[in-house]
Amino acid sequence: MPNGIHTHDYSGRTTINIEHRHEYSGTTSSAPDRAGHFHYLEGTTSLNDDHVHNYNTTTSPAIYVEGGHYHYYSGATGIAFIPERHIHYYNQNTSTYMG
Repeated sequence: MPNGIHTHDYSGRTTINIEHRHEYSGTTSSAPDRAGHFHYLEGTTSLNDDHVHNYNTTTSPAIYVEGGHYHYYSGATGIAFIPERHIHYYNQNTSTYMG
């Protein structure tokens, strides 16, 4: 459907900091399939080393491929204080929307 309201799934792993990493996954916010559109993503990482991190970021504008599009995203998690003060970084592509 042209200009279809849609979401993307995403998942990945953070960088290793303080000898551990976290996994994350979710579904982006909804947006119409129009040139230049983007999505928001937010959530909480997996529990590792007795703590989690919150994350939120905005995707790149749509990257069009034959039959659909995807988005690139990157960011840094919120700060955790266990085992000591630290953050993690993440980056990945969303799933492809075949609209």
